[in-house]
Parts: sequence; C-alpha cells; structure tokens
Amino acid sequence: MGQTALQANGKSASSSPPCGGCFSWLASQHGGAAKTFAPGSPAVIVVDPYSSGRFLLYELQPRGVPIICVRSSLKLGSFFLQAYEKNKGYFAATVDYSSLEQAMKDIQALQWDVKAVFAGSEPGVETADLLAEALGLEARNSTALTQARKDKAAMQERLRECGVPAAEQLRSGNLPELLAWAKNRDRWPLVAKPTGSSGSDGIFFCQGPEDITMAHEELIGKMNPNGILNLELVLQEFLDGTEYIVDTVSHEGKHLCCAVWAYTKRKGTPWNPHCIVSEGNRLLPPSGEKQDLLIDYTLKVLDAVGLRYGPCHTEIMLTARGPILVEVNARLHGLQGPSLIGMATGTSKAAYAVDALLDGGRQIQQRTAAAAPSRFLYPLQKHCYQIVLISPTQGYLKVAISKSIEKLKLSSLVEVLPSVQQGQWLNQTCDLNTAAGYVLLVHPSSQQIDKDAERLRAAEASGELYQVSLSPLPSTPVASPGLDRQRSRSPPPSPRLQSSEKAEEVWAAEDQGLPGGDASELKLSGF
Repeated sequence: MGQTALQANGKSASSSPPCGGCFSWLASQHGGAAKTFAPGSPAVIVVDPYSSGRFLLYELQPRGVPIICVRSSLKLGSFFLQAYEKNKGYFAATVDYSSLEQAMKDIQALQWDVKAVFAGSEPGVETADLLAEALGLEARNSTALTQARKDKAAMQERLRECGVPAAEQLRSGNLPELLAWAKNRDRWPLVAKPTGSSGSDGIFFCQGPEDITMAHEELIGKMNPNGILNLELVLQEFLDGTEYIVDTVSHEGKHLCCAVWAYTKRKGTPWNPHCIVSEGNRLLPPSGEKQDLLIDYTLKVLDAVGLRYGPCHTEIMLTARGPILVEVNARLHGLQGPSLIGMATGTSKAAYAVDALLDGGRQIQQRTAAAAPSRFLYPLQKHCYQIVLISPTQGYLKVAISKSIEKLKLSSLVEVLPSVQQGQWLNQTCDLNTAAGYVLLVHPSSQQIDKDAERLRAAEASGELYQVSLSPLPSTPVASPGLDRQRSRSPPPSPRLQSSEKAEEVWAAEDQGLPGGDASELKLSGF
C-alpha cells in the first residue's frame, strides 16, 4: 500500500488508519460543516467515479450515506484523475486499489457497512466486480464472467459459446499472425482495436495490410487510458450497417431497457474523402421493428455475459445478417447520457442503477412486472439528439462556438460543449479527436429538433458557425505544445472509429479538454 492508499478529507492517512467514525463527510459543492459517520453506518463504494459516474454521486449524496471512492489505478489517463479532483467533495473516504487484499483491509478499517458497489466508469468495472464479490453482496455480477463484460475479444467468444450471433475475429499481439488471418479471410475492410480499453484508445478502420501494421505499431506496447499495457489487439470483421446503443439496467437477471439510440456517421467529406465522422446519436421511441429486434438481441447478450445486476451500455450494429455486438460496457452511458435519459423519459439511468444495486430493485421489479408478459416501454416524454460538431474549415477560432450557436436561437438547445475555445486552433474534422465539440438538443417535438439540427448543419457549411483566422489571435495560448501537435498533425490515412459518447475523454487526452470543468460538472436537471 502506498502512502495515499487510504484517505479522508483529502489528506493521506497514517500507516495505522483511525477508526471509521473519525472519517468525515466533505461537503460537496457549497462547503459547510462536515458530518461524522459512526461505525456500522451504511455506506456505498463507487469505483472510479469519473465521466458519467458523477451522476451516481448526484443520486447518492442526498441519501446522506458515506460514499467511498475507490481508485482502481493512479495510472489512468489524466481525464480520469482530474475528474477525481473535481468531485472530491462527494467522498467521505478514498481508497487506492493496489490489491484486493489491501483494498479490503482499508475498507474494513473504515468500519462502515457497505451496502453496494458501483462501477463509476469503464476502468472501474473489474475492480467493482472483485470488491462486490469479496464483500459478499447479493447485488453483484460474478467475477467468473468479468472478462466477457470487459474484454472486446472475450465478449464475442462468449456469445459464440452461448449460440448468440457474434463478429468474426482474431485476437493476437503477433503482427504476422494478424496479417496472415486477414490475407486468408480476404474480405476488407477490417476493424482493429485494443482488447480491453475505452475512450481515446484507437479503433482503426483497416482497408489493407498497411493499416493493420499501423494499428499494431500504435497500440501494442502502449499504455491505454485505463492504465493497462496493450499486449494484444483484436482484428474483427467490419460490421456494415447502422450502429445503435441499447441502455439497460438489471436486477436479479431481469433487464429493463431505458433507452435506445441510433448513431449516424458521415463517410467521407470534401476535405477528407477517406474519413468516417460521427454525426451524433438520437434517442428512439421504445418500440418498433428495429428496436424490438435490437432489444431482444441485447437481452440475450446480457444473459450470455452474466450481467445480472446494474447498468449496461451495449453497442450493436444492425447488419444484413441481423444485430451483431460491437461491445458491452457494464456501466452507465457516458457523457451526459444518464441526465439526457432522465430528461427524455422522466427517470435518469443513474437513478435506475441506484435502485438496482442499493434499493433492492424495487422500481425495476415493479416496472418489469407491470409490463409482463411483454417488456417495459420507457415513456418518451421529450426527444433528444446529441450532435457532434463537424468543422469544414481550420484556423484560429475568432468567436467562441457557444456564442455563434447562441445566435442561431435554436428552440431545442440545452447545452453547447465545445472542444475548442476562442483563440485556439480549430481543425477540419476528420475523426472524433478533431470534432469541434457537441450540442445537446432536447424538445417535446421531434420536428423542432429536425429543424434545429438542419439549421445547425447549414451554419457549419456556410462558415457562420466557425469564424477563423489563419494568424494567431491575442487570445491564442502562448507556447502550447498541445496546439502545436494539432496544427502539425495530418489527417490519419486510416480513420478511427469512435462513438460520440467518448468525446469527453478524447478531447481531454488531446489537451483540449473543456475549461474549468464545465463539462464534468454540468447537471442538466430541471429542463
């Protein structure tokens, strides 16, 4: 255990931690008196409460129970570690995980009664499984299938074992073996991706052997944002079709679908004909021919990978041969997803997660029972569209993107989250790393969202949205290595395929994170 293995009130504990009753609650946002928790107090653990994991904190804090933050690793990407500092006030204590034995000792030293363990973001899924099992919690997922829920290759193999349609693939760290498999298969394109990562770790669209070689060179031997060394990659068939997300929360193996999203992608642009750019994702009605097919497939996937408790964010491609899994993510929808689901349907996905893991699944059980023998249909009270901003131009940004969009007076606009600020260098968008940001549209009328989205895209095309200068501006940061890298970087010959929900991590990794923590602190409640 390192010196900071067990912390309370933001300070390192001594080698002999004091009793649990001595650890105090840190007031979250507005300061105030600290609260002391007696030994035996009910408590919860959130492992890596980063990205959308903050919505778990918003749900849990009003309950007045101590929240124990467990950091699975201090080698994670800077985005994750910075999120910890921003949300530190929610935590009654922090435990830094070095081994299961050590973590359990530190947790037991707090002398609180842990009632639930949550995975706050993708890096924390495995650690959350281990802790929940070691604590003997009923609401947990078996560690025997953790890798089927974490590893991008293992989840496909697990589906095959269970008779569920899956992607063709090869898992290897050996470049000749990967090239030989691709040559023998002789059907292009292929997708190369790390086996166990998330966020900004590259996913490559491979048109030939040279792209596989490039992906291997960039990924193998590199530390991914989850703090794990990439030793293998998985080479998979390219799943041609439309991509969807199915958001679920489960309790005792009963799965409640709380949202279905459709992704749209732009294949090729006038400035980069080879790129594939995410345009955004839109919330769909709860039922329909495609939704029914996707949800039925998702429930089989969840059963196969052993997801019996808690939230899951499943990405699926609807191909000519039916739905095929892209990946399982045993945690909340990223970015603003939980809040947007709440705006659109009346219940946040984070609220469902707390119900499943802490409250005995009362709400989930009621809704699934009331809908029997068919499935629960979430109420679509408002329509929602998360739009990725696609810049056709490049230069130093003269006018803040948020101000330019504000002038458009879009009726459905909830928030603008730019990745580039005034004075910074704006790239032509060729992948998610070079996207200009994203916009959240929520409105009771789908026609209004269509109208606002069309107006937004027209402003992009006309140059109204992105006013740039080829010369540095007075507000341009001086000596910014991150910006120098962006200006000198040529568009990738092999486009990266990334989902728009991972934008927050990508931009932070590129040193263009949202200033002042606006994105990570944004709460879209009360709309």
